[in-house]
Amino acid sequence: MRSDDVCSKYADQKTDLSLTLLPDEEGGKPYILISGPSQALHMLAELLISVADEKENDGFFLGPTGPGSSRFSDMSEFGVYIYRRD
Repeated sequence: MRSDDVCSKYADQKTDLSLTLLPDEEGGKPYILISGPSQALHMLAELLISVADEKENDGFFLGPTGPGSSRFSDMSEFGVYIYRRD
């Protein structure tokens, strides 16, 4: 499935994906917390697979203030850029 098809599949669903910075409690490097209901995580998983498999498109972006903003919760601090390097 193509990345655009994945977005279309979830177009009528409130996915509420959230990416926030999660500090390391021991003072190390922080983590990116990816959270949301199951349909948000399924959507992200399907997008990862679509970028891995889609030969004519090696990257895909969506974020809370740009393309795909309706997929994100208001609490999300980051968007995501998925890029296949091969």
